[in-house]
Amino acid sequence: MNTQANEHSAPPGRRRRREAQSVGAGSWWARVIAPPRGSARRRTIAALETIVATLITIAICWAFDHTDPLLVQSGFGWIWIVPLVIALRYGSIAGVFSGLILLASWYVLYPGYSGASAPISLARALIETPHTRLFPVSFFLGGFVVTMLCGQFGDIWITRLRQGRIANDYLAERLSILTRNQFMLRISHERLEQDLLGRPATLRDSLARLRTVILNQEPTEAQQGVVDLRGAQPFLEAAAQACQIESASVHAWRGGKPATAAGASIGAPSAFDPDDPLVREALETHTLVHVESKANQDMSLSRYVAVVPLIDAQKNPVGVLAVERMPFLALTRDNLQFLLVLCNFYADGVQHAVITRDTLTAFPTCPHTFALDYARLVHLKRDTQVQSSIVALVFHNDERSTTLYEHVLRTRRALDVQWPLRDERHRVVLTLMPLSGDSAVDGYLLRIEENLRAQYGVDFEAARVAVHSMTVSADEPIAALRRLLERCDVRF
Repeated sequence: MNTQANEHSAPPGRRRRREAQSVGAGSWWARVIAPPRGSARRRTIAALETIVATLITIAICWAFDHTDPLLVQSGFGWIWIVPLVIALRYGSIAGVFSGLILLASWYVLYPGYSGASAPISLARALIETPHTRLFPVSFFLGGFVVTMLCGQFGDIWITRLRQGRIANDYLAERLSILTRNQFMLRISHERLEQDLLGRPATLRDSLARLRTVILNQEPTEAQQGVVDLRGAQPFLEAAAQACQIESASVHAWRGGKPATAAGASIGAPSAFDPDDPLVREALETHTLVHVESKANQDMSLSRYVAVVPLIDAQKNPVGVLAVERMPFLALTRDNLQFLLVLCNFYADGVQHAVITRDTLTAFPTCPHTFALDYARLVHLKRDTQVQSSIVALVFHNDERSTTLYEHVLRTRRALDVQWPLRDERHRVVLTLMPLSGDSAVDGYLLRIEENLRAQYGVDFEAARVAVHSMTVSADEPIAALRRLLERCDVRF
């Protein structure tokens, strides 16, 4: 529980600094020069910065030289540094817009050019003020060309850094899930050392029950700003049975704070108090807090025994579980750790329950881990166009092919998720490869084939292994997966 507390109790400033250390982020100077883009507010700020920075630069140059405010006759286009920096900062469109402001400024600040309304002879223009009478074609043409080149460079690398940051966020989510799975594994091993006769349910049984509850529960009518805690009542009943809770309530997250109305309750608890000291401590630390967790005098004034914030793997709040009464002998470190594991597992499943349930409904034999990761990668493809792939290896259902089939299952990469299938004629291994394109698929198949050749002296052709692959589609993902299985000629 200390590990979970340390993970969620970091100050907001420290968490922002950790998030800033992702792909493409560096020092404060790098964030000032090349800020991330995306939201409408940032685009508005970019437009204002482009206009203000360009006009301020023109004003400064005009203050130094009233006759040549754009520094046309300086021998070098110094003023084009501002559109160049803006193009690198916000892209080619912003840079060209800044250049157009310079062009418009030339028409305003140099009223005596040869294309003005008053007719002026060319000889007279050259004699009087040549640098203000003729339009500097090379000055503006060269500036626009350099600005567009730099803007193209900025557009390409801003897109690449954004995709890298999204991929890094996905890997961080996977790491968080693996950490929680490791924590659950350690807790389950500790449960085996205790007297199981005193507990009505094991950790494995409780997690299996929660998984069924999340997937089978129909979603409620969605409200604006409220997280849909589907299956909250069955979850609370399962947690109460496993952790010996007598009175508790679950509250959904609404508008940046837990809702006062209870989404589920057991044991007729009192009205929820969001200003309770134990509730405030749990929301600040983002982890389980109980009456003995902190030696503060105000903790003794709380009417709750324990408060657990429901936080998913992306560190987003889902709701709050407030425990009002439980037996004194049940208020132990191990029992509270058990409750924290159940809450984290439930919060993770709520966010991905809809599309995971659709996948499991269409393919009843699909493992839950495969369906859950497939749902995440579908959202990743739809939001960021980051590509992922599925590779299917089809083996015959004989003794030799079974050995090769089991060998492929053992050589799975740590990031991949596998779905083994079998019918009367074939054995199929579906491997879900996150963040992998066509080149990664070719490398994976080459590695598997070389491994089979080194271990058994056969390749795909000699072993009669059929190879199929597909990219994860953002449109109709269930239909795309069904077509892949139909190509494998296997019943599912």
